[in-house]
Amino acid sequence: MSEEFPNREEDEEQIKNSFSSIKFSCIRCGLRDIEINEIELYHKEETGSAFYVTALLYCRRCNHRFHMKILDQGLRNTNVYFNNKL
Repeated sequence: MSEEFPNREEDEEQIKNSFSSIKFSCIRCGLRDIEINEIELYHKEETGSAFYVTALLYCRRCNHRFHMKILDQGLRNTNVYFNNKL
C-alpha cells in the first residue's frame, strides 16, 4: 500500500516542485516567464490520492495577476470510462 501512496509530505514537495517547473504563459500579453507567488495544495480526503493545486501567478511585463487551479484525480481504470472493444 505504501508503494501506491507515498508519504504525503514527500509527495507534496514533489508536486509543488513539479508545478513550479511548468512554464506558464500570461493570458494577457503572452510572456512565457511568469512568476508564481503562492502555491497551495489541498487533498481530497475521500479518494486519498486526488488533490487540488492552486497558485497565484504574476506577469512582470503587463502586471497582470491570475489564479490557476489544477485538479489531479489520481489513477483511474480506463476500461471503466472507455470502450476498448473498438
